[in-house]
Amino acid sequence: MGIVELVIVVVVIGGIVIAFFGWDRYRGGRSNPVGGSGVQPTDEVFTDPNTGQLTRVWYDAKTGQREYRPE
Repeated sequence: MGIVELVIVVVVIGGIVIAFFGWDRYRGGRSNPVGGSGVQPTDEVFTDPNTGQLTRVWYDAKTGQREYRPE
């Protein structure tokens, strides 16, 4: 096996690994939609009684805190 074939094999295997596990794992997990803060939206949505606006609960697993953001 020549050097060209070896390089092709390494690139193909690397591409398969990245495609399977996701590129974000190799970038340090920056796939968080809120910019890496660890806050994730939950399924909890309710209507604010004061404004009548829909509000979603967001949860930060690192701190255990809940945030309420308008939809």
